[in-house]
Amino acid sequence: MSDDVRDVHRYWESLARHDPLWAVLSDPTRKGRKWDLPSFLETGRREISTLFYLLEDLKIAVDGRRALDFGCGVGRVTQALAEHFEQVIGVDISETMVRLAGRLNRHGDRVRYVLNQTDDLAVFPDPEFSFIYTNIVLQHIPPPAAWKYLAEFWRVLAPGGLLIFQLPSHLKADLNPAVVIRAMPEEAYRAEITLVDPPSAPVAVSGPVVLDVIVRNTGGRDWSPPAEAPVRLGNHWLDAAGTTMLIQDDGRSFLPPSVAAGGECRLSLAMTAPSREGDYTVELDLVHESISWFKDKGSATVRFPVQVRAGLAAPPPKPPAGVPAPGPPPDSSAARETAIYDELPDDSEDPGAIPMYGLPSAEVMDFLDRRGAEVLYLEKDESCGREWIGFRYFVRKPGAGEAKG
Repeated sequence: MSDDVRDVHRYWESLARHDPLWAVLSDPTRKGRKWDLPSFLETGRREISTLFYLLEDLKIAVDGRRALDFGCGVGRVTQALAEHFEQVIGVDISETMVRLAGRLNRHGDRVRYVLNQTDDLAVFPDPEFSFIYTNIVLQHIPPPAAWKYLAEFWRVLAPGGLLIFQLPSHLKADLNPAVVIRAMPEEAYRAEITLVDPPSAPVAVSGPVVLDVIVRNTGGRDWSPPAEAPVRLGNHWLDAAGTTMLIQDDGRSFLPPSVAAGGECRLSLAMTAPSREGDYTVELDLVHESISWFKDKGSATVRFPVQVRAGLAAPPPKPPAGVPAPGPPPDSSAARETAIYDELPDDSEDPGAIPMYGLPSAEVMDFLDRRGAEVLYLEKDESCGREWIGFRYFVRKPGAGEAKG
């Protein structure tokens, strides 16, 4: 084990024993083992459902045979990937993460977890995988080891296979380091959202939709966040049943700089309809930028159906009434939900701030170009934090392999 990998293992094993779910998704209000498992796993399902909707939208074909989730943690994304692939393997450097992931697995032999504590992936032959995915992982690995893992992804990726990875590139030059973004008090994340006039007719594919919305602060605390992390009104596009998120980030409207407890404001929200025909559910929610959606704190949202058509000859939808909330994630058994922390030591120590690293995007693109990679899509990414410029890379390996649509 190299010194870099030894340090990475030491840190993440310590954090896994201390607070494994927060180690994966470090919401400041969930620190101290405050993540509940169903909500945590739902974030993985949401991440993958929006990813596959984007892939379909971009007409990027995916071979559904064998996928690798690198830096799998307790399997948040691995379990969601199993809905799309014949077999999924999650790999992680922490033995505690791998053990917990095995306990939470609900897909039997179709999902397997592997412990790997080297700066290569020699545990896998080449070419082994038709799809490789890693998100908010490489950003915590020192650059020398991160470059080696990128090379290993390329080795174990089958010809024609798809590699999707996220990385910070460089720090923002104009960042004000004096501004510290903090969550509001937990009780502040409560709102009542009223849609004044729901859409009464089908809307055009990729067309504009403008809503008139009233937002009321029902949380008992004023909303007065810093300008760098405002509270905004936003929307999600879900499937017709409202159970699967397809587009998480669409329209945004700024609230006033301060909204007193009990106060309200009226906003116009401009959305863009999906690029494919279909019946959808729109969900309206508030987001405290860089912190959390209000729904994830227990606040109520508003949902209504929208028909999206290439032409406008479809009959108007019925007014929204009683759209059911999505059901629980599959197989979220109470036993597994409550047992996640049972075997962890109560006296484990917090190993300190999570390290962050970047690889310059120009160097990453050169790395890919030298290997003949086809960069299908480059997406700006903000999951690495407000101080970084980051990207998500969608890359195809050339060769005889043909992806299945």
